[in-house]
Amino acid sequence: MIGDRRVLAIVPARGGSRRLPGKNTRLLAGRPMVAWTLEAARDSDLIDHLVVSTDDPSVVATATAMGWPPPFVRPDHLSGDEASVIDAIEHALGEVGGRWDYVVLLQPTSPLRTAADIDGAIRLCDETGAPAVIGVSPVAKPASFYGRVDDEGRYAPGGVDQRAVLVNGAVYVGRPDILMRDRTFQTWDTRAFHMPVERGWDVDTPMEFAVCEAYLSLLRPEKADIRSVTTPS
Repeated sequence: MIGDRRVLAIVPARGGSRRLPGKNTRLLAGRPMVAWTLEAARDSDLIDHLVVSTDDPSVVATATAMGWPPPFVRPDHLSGDEASVIDAIEHALGEVGGRWDYVVLLQPTSPLRTAADIDGAIRLCDETGAPAVIGVSPVAKPASFYGRVDDEGRYAPGGVDQRAVLVNGAVYVGRPDILMRDRTFQTWDTRAFHMPVERGWDVDTPMEFAVCEAYLSLLRPEKADIRSVTTPS
């Protein structure tokens, strides 16, 4: 809760993934990947209630073991590759009921975001009165590294300006009424919550998974059980 405003967090963790099968419960530094997100939510000072939306029994088992047994099973029409996360949020809001001033979307594919990131995004939304906040990270290289290639294969410099950022997917905050009306977190007045590249890291491929383990070995060595990545001496 922030002031008298109630905060609901939703972790969408459907079972299907073509590029990285079973990714939500794949062991990342010795723990199911979704567990890192659940831990960050647990450590948040502002989240009042958390709901895991899933159709995957292994996610149910992990969430239940951590104290958040899913109150419903995500229906089939929200579990395929074409499923919309906004539809999943709408379904979760309907199942949970009650009045919520903010809904926070925490995707399990961003396991390096912290409780401080979550609370910072919520505070930004509350303090600015914005309809939504999204997590962003710097682009991978300075603007001078980017360019364009035309249809003939010719290279020309430019393409990214100095203010360019990447929507990292780590945290989204929105006001439920506006979110359900507009069906997106990206409104005309959405605010950006800035995060470093490593905490906004998104995992959807085996390569990204391996890089994430390397980040964990450096950022949280006390929590990471790393066997596949060599930690620098």
